[in-house]
Amino acid sequence: MSYVVTGSTGQVGSAVVDYLLAQSLPVRAVIRCENKAESFRSRHVEVAIADLIDGEALTKAFQGAKAVFAMNPPAYTDPDLQAAAVKVSQALALAIKAAKVERIVVLSSVGAERSSKTGNILTAHTLEEALKGTAPQVVMVRAASFMENWNNAISAVKSGQSPVLGSMLQKLDRKIPHVATNDIGRVVAEYMTKPSSEVDKLVIIELEGPEDYSPNDVAKVVSDALGKTVPAAVMTEEMIRDLFNKLGFSKTMVDNYIEMSRGFDDNTIHWTTGENVIRIKGKLTSADVLNKN
Repeated sequence: MSYVVTGSTGQVGSAVVDYLLAQSLPVRAVIRCENKAESFRSRHVEVAIADLIDGEALTKAFQGAKAVFAMNPPAYTDPDLQAAAVKVSQALALAIKAAKVERIVVLSSVGAERSSKTGNILTAHTLEEALKGTAPQVVMVRAASFMENWNNAISAVKSGQSPVLGSMLQKLDRKIPHVATNDIGRVVAEYMTKPSSEVDKLVIIELEGPEDYSPNDVAKVVSDALGKTVPAAVMTEEMIRDLFNKLGFSKTMVDNYIEMSRGFDDNTIHWTTGENVIRIKGKLTSADVLNKN
């Protein structure tokens, strides 16, 4: 029986694959395109070709799975972000039930318990609601904001395109939880492989890094690495839209991203730890992650 990983070519999915392989476990990567298959097969990873909106193909990919890592990759260019999330969520739910998967570990997000005013995090809410109860054991990994989300702004500084660290968050001194994608992959792999006796019917994990960071904190990390002062600076909505338009993002995606950023600013998006929620702290700091390149 294999450990099946969707989103295998992304930051989190690839980290999950790495951690499973490090334990010499059988891994099956679910990818959309055959042209990416060889990079997995060369590492002795089984490959299943399936689009995440194709329930039938996913059912085949999930057959005989020891556990499945399920996620909804961001649909940056889709004209209707939420409709795309519904399609993926429904296909995953169908396949998990049809393949009789025993355990799923789901990539979710801080704020996923909310059904409004969270921007693109609403896609995580949609995924959680669709996948609850689809397997005997369901683990929701609600991750904090990815540290790697700062990479584009940092690259602009390092390349000389910008003298400041552009921040989509409007409150430069407000600290919010961050986590490294490598830590997410490690925790996902851990919960995919735990003995059944150690996993409840529904597990909700809040995953964050060793400490929270503000845009000013991130700017200090960059300044220390470069040996010069790089201040954080607020990006206006017009600047954000212009940047995302150049990247080819849909208007819906941009609208949702701005709403999410505002949700962090006004504390709409935050941890809501309950009795049955497990809080886990990652190992990697912002300096560990953002100074790699």
